[in-house]
Amino acid sequence: MDLQIQTNRIEPGIVIVRLSGTVTRCSEPSRNELFIHDLLKQGERKLILDLTGVEWMDSSGVQMIYSCYSAAQNAGGELRFVAANSRVTRLFEMTRLDLVLPFYQTVDAALREFLLRHRAEGSP
Repeated sequence: MDLQIQTNRIEPGIVIVRLSGTVTRCSEPSRNELFIHDLLKQGERKLILDLTGVEWMDSSGVQMIYSCYSAAQNAGGELRFVAANSRVTRLFEMTRLDLVLPFYQTVDAALREFLLRHRAEGSP
């Protein structure tokens, strides 16, 4: 199954990006790389990347995910990740990126963290 990407704004300034299917850089490099840049160009700075629908990912997919994280950081944004299946999680553990990337068990947990930080910063 090819990579499917769906976006959904759930709060002002917070967008969920749901990936499903296969995540590899080699299969569709332009599409895989551009979705995060498009969102950042639109001014989106708080992003949740939901990996629960990802069936397969290879090492180039892990690199693409890290590139998305770096792009968000470089644009002054934040990217949080939601749980992946055990095969995908294993790749992040093997590369030790599970210690670097902010992973959450659920979309609600990632959203809650954004909202708590938003309130703590005193934003309206």
